[in-house]
Amino acid sequence: MKTTIELPDDLFRRAKATAALHGLSMKDWLTNLLRREVGAGATAPPANQNLEQEADAFIQELNRLTAEVSAHWQGPQDAVAAIREQRRDLGA
Repeated sequence: MKTTIELPDDLFRRAKATAALHGLSMKDWLTNLLRREVGAGATAPPANQNLEQEADAFIQELNRLTAEVSAHWQGPQDAVAAIREQRRDLGA
């Protein structure tokens, strides 16, 4: 069955990063999570504590970078200018 859900952007990014760190697609990760929470069918193997710590560290780093970028860029035009500058530096 297909369904559509709305998530806050920051929660979606964190969930997507966590799924990737577990080597799963978002669909598989959410399915495993829901199965575990509601007790429906087979559950995924227990999560490795190290992977969870790595995911948390990754999320913290993303949040730090987001704050740093937000402090320097005033809007989308700054992002576009930065991309253009990178392309010039790479010779694209």
